[in-house]
Amino acid sequence: MASSRNSISGLLACLFVAGLASAPPSAGQAAEGGPPAVERPAERQSREQVLDMLFAQLKAARSRAAAEGLEDAIRKVWMASGSASIGLLMSHGLEALAAKDYDDALYYFDEVVSLAPGYSEGWNKRSAVHFILNDYSAALADLEHVLRLEPRHFEALAGLAAILEDLGDKKGALDAYRRALELDPWLKGVPARIKHLEPEVEGRGI
Repeated sequence: MASSRNSISGLLACLFVAGLASAPPSAGQAAEGGPPAVERPAERQSREQVLDMLFAQLKAARSRAAAEGLEDAIRKVWMASGSASIGLLMSHGLEALAAKDYDDALYYFDEVVSLAPGYSEGWNKRSAVHFILNDYSAALADLEHVLRLEPRHFEALAGLAAILEDLGDKKGALDAYRRALELDPWLKGVPARIKHLEPEVEGRGI
């Protein structure tokens, strides 16, 4: 049990580090201090076209180096808010999270979620803080928002799976891990969790 919990914590740590490595939105994306940008339909379509292309390339990637570059490109699309004020709040929140100042991190991500409820990364980063603080209920609620806004968010799916596994819902965890791996076949740590869970959930076969 301890070994399994350590493996889950290791997976979440890996996702956490990857998320911190993504650059926050540029302050030049909107006027400083202005309200969160409203995404126009044409911008949304263009953004989805970019994501479609990146996800197709990610599935076809033939090396980990290529896959990691594509994962980072996808994260940057997710992180882009189109608002300098949201970008600044996210930067402060990520800095606090990296410094393990969870109260400040929660404050900044609360602000992001309140000001830009349609921005998935505010919910995603806040879910990480809730998980660290062992508030699984709040973490799961935030991940639900992430996946409603970004159904292909492989890191949110992996995070959801890890929490479900830790809570004992092994079938739900296996399903979520598989959905994450279908989106990103190179997602670190996930194949090992699937391999671990399959015999427990589906049996060892004949």
